[in-house]
Amino acid sequence: DAHPGDTLDDKTVKSFLGPDPESNGWCRQNWALWESLKKDQRGGFPKSKLMLAFGWALDEELDGTMGTREEARAINDAAEAAAVGTPHFYEMNPEEARENRRKAYVHSDKRETFSIPGRGEHDVWHPIRFAKWTPSEEKWPDGPRGIYLLFHGGGWVFGDACGQNDVRLEEMSEELGLVVLVPDYSKAPEHPYPAAVNECELAAIWVEENAEKEFGERAAKMMIIGGESAGGNLCAAVLLRRRDAWRGPRPEWYKKGWVTPRGVEGWPVTEIGERLGGGYEHKMPWKLANLVYGIYDVAGTPSVAAFGERRLVETARDVQWFGDCYCPDKEMRKLPDVSPLRGDFRGMPPAMFTIGMEDALADDTFLMHKKWVEFGNGVSLDVWPEGPHGVGHFGVHAPSK
Repeated sequence: DAHPGDTLDDKTVKSFLGPDPESNGWCRQNWALWESLKKDQRGGFPKSKLMLAFGWALDEELDGTMGTREEARAINDAAEAAAVGTPHFYEMNPEEARENRRKAYVHSDKRETFSIPGRGEHDVWHPIRFAKWTPSEEKWPDGPRGIYLLFHGGGWVFGDACGQNDVRLEEMSEELGLVVLVPDYSKAPEHPYPAAVNECELAAIWVEENAEKEFGERAAKMMIIGGESAGGNLCAAVLLRRRDAWRGPRPEWYKKGWVTPRGVEGWPVTEIGERLGGGYEHKMPWKLANLVYGIYDVAGTPSVAAFGERRLVETARDVQWFGDCYCPDKEMRKLPDVSPLRGDFRGMPPAMFTIGMEDALADDTFLMHKKWVEFGNGVSLDVWPEGPHGVGHFGVHAPSK
């Protein structure tokens, strides 16, 4: 980004695009990029050409809603200054902190709630409550055009389905014509792993089983799953579980690690996958994953360590504390069910990733995005300059779409 005139060699360019093309490991999108790139007179690939091929603008364009980098930096500086002398997350009593955060909630009068029963076979023994937003019949007379199942953030310790994001989710539902569903899940440290992921998987199973009956045939054909921060972790873990539950016997090409340019029977390329460049669903009903500034390796990534004690939303020690609350057993953090970054992501739906560059968890998103590419899944990546953890919730990026 800082040196658009740099020249890259073949090996470096291929490393961005995924496995060696001779192994049949590239999705159609990456084949097209490789074919479009031209070497310069020195026999290398100009970095600027690669950036353009990925869809990155070499010059920033402002649309009047996002503010400038300078404005974003000023807000970050003010947030860090305001944090001086205040308790760190790891110094808080979890229940007291939850109650204090709830005092700032803004509740939507269009929000509904309902509950589903637990299921012993999933080790969930209590009901799960959902918050629900439904788009208006005035704007969407043919009914909702999709369903968005969202797992909220809060470091597995904080957060609620009701109140935390009501205004934003009400607007999202109405603008996009989606039924938005947010389940509550048990919080750590009182309820450590696997309580939250078990409950989130059961929420996904309920949507899979009841989407058409509850929300209509049209909505059931466009099921989207997503998560923010710790909810991104839970979303990725649930996708791994649901992929394994739906896929059935693996075709021979899957066992060999191949990703073919087209789907085979039962393993189709989806419409969204075509637009994002591939995307094999196996038989999962989820058409798209929306993974927003997630934590995908509970053991920690390099950007967390490098963030140190900087007081911009959360420090490296705060992130470590959240992980300690969620999964105290450090050996278990090596499991993909806890740290999805360590998983096999063949056969996933297309995914959209969002991250701010001033987020301690930046590497979690970059590394997970790379995995999506390497396994031949359709993918897009939005990177917000000067954006902190929670980009889109506050500061100059908050009003942007």
